[in-house]
Amino acid sequence: MLRTFGKMREQAIGKVRRYFLLRFRKAYVAQQEKNRQGECNQCGNCCELLFKCPFLIKNDTGDTLCSIYENRPKQCAAFPIDTRCLSEVDFDCTYTFGTEPSILQIDNVQDR
Repeated sequence: MLRTFGKMREQAIGKVRRYFLLRFRKAYVAQQEKNRQGECNQCGNCCELLFKCPFLIKNDTGDTLCSIYENRPKQCAAFPIDTRCLSEVDFDCTYTFGTEPSILQIDNVQDR
């Protein structure tokens, strides 16, 4: 998979964003888990963001397997948190989301 600098930048920002969300926005992540639909098809796309995870095993047919799937880190288990995460793998994922709340709710202030 050929990646452009822009795509690598997006993926790096995504990794930092997910780290931040998992540590400081736990309620948002919990809500997104409820909104997430589908199941992991074990394609391995999320395991190759920026670099290939050392626990990802690919066989000769191209199928992938996480060698620590049952004990994987929270950041792996939470992927995707929302549609921004899906964009990092070009929406090549079997997960989808229902209505997503915005991370920051800003009230509209109208001049009177």
